Amino acid sequence: MANRVRRMSVLVLVLLFCLAGCGRSWQATVLAPDGSPVAVGADALEGLAEFGEERGIPVERVLWTAGHSAVERLVLTEPKGAVHELDWAEAAGDAWWQEGGKVEAGGARFPVARVEARPPEMLSRVEASITDIAPTAAAVLGLPAPAQATGRALDAPGARRVLLLFLDGFGYLRYTEALDAGLIPSLAALPEPLLGLTEYPPSTRVGTAALLTGASSRVNGVDGRSTRSTESETLFDVADAAGLEVVSVEGEALAFNLRATEIQLSGDRDGNGGTDDNVFANALSVLEDGMPDLFFVHFHGIDDAGHTHGIQSPEEEAKIQEVDAMVGRLLEALPEDTLTVIFADHGMHQVEEEERLGNHGNLVVRDMFIPIWLVHKP
Repeated sequence: MANRVRRMSVLVLVLLFCLAGCGRSWQATVLAPDGSPVAVGADALEGLAEFGEERGIPVERVLWTAGHSAVERLVLTEPKGAVHELDWAEAAGDAWWQEGGKVEAGGARFPVARVEARPPEMLSRVEASITDIAPTAAAVLGLPAPAQATGRALDAPGARRVLLLFLDGFGYLRYTEALDAGLIPSLAALPEPLLGLTEYPPSTRVGTAALLTGASSRVNGVDGRSTRSTESETLFDVADAAGLEVVSVEGEALAFNLRATEIQLSGDRDGNGGTDDNVFANALSVLEDGMPDLFFVHFHGIDDAGHTHGIQSPEEEAKIQEVDAMVGRLLEALPEDTLTVIFADHGMHQVEEEERLGNHGNLVVRDMFIPIWLVHKP
């Protein structure tokens, strides 16, 4: 009797082990941008566990890991051949790859054998990356690029000084809409911007790390909204080591930790609910005292207005007009022989979330594409 019980116990353990193994033995194929297959299984999802939430791993995190930088439509094929095609702009924020190999997306949950991400047409026209900003500024100033930079120096004339003008949340599509609506006469008077691509997830901290290090989020370690600093060498580190003067004018607080720069914070001193006017005043004050070799100015208001009031709301459009006027006046105040790089960190899409009508952070057209201007004042 005892031997029979032991045999039954062993059989039960073996059965449980097999069931557990079967639960983990699924595999799907994600097609990379070049069409090559990338295997995704339980181990791959475990490797992305730090990005997981209660409902699973974001599908777009898997897509980014497979090499996708922007997605328009997603085609999911089940093992038995059923096909689900999704508009990614609608589905991206609520699509999860779950334990056992099932995907929850578009209001359904099903096993997946094959995933094909179809890129937007705009991706074929990309001319620059947010990671190109640091190598470009360094080359203009006669400095080496940051040590881990993966970006390239864009074609720009040499200059004695560089201004990095940061328009938070002003993505490429929002730029074209504002241009068509006549909201940005100062920016409209400049040469046409380059169509640029930011890093995933498109957010201020990830974007700031990428633009300062010249390195992809896969390299600089800032691959999520919760990370505030990087150990990778930055443009500021390089300039400071060369003995150049580096000054940064920010809003009321640092969204990302800056080092090797003199920092001026710009609180809402007049109580009007924003800091852009204070950033502008502080930036003008710096210029009056003498333009530093490398000058970093960060306007937050377009992003703030988009979050609170939504894209194309009267409040957001008024903020775009206000920032555009400030950009024009700063460019006029610059000394000769200055290169200005004007850029956004990400765009924004419309949402209906608690206390938010606009948001960003997804692998979609409105969030991932950014304008980059190179403006030389001879």
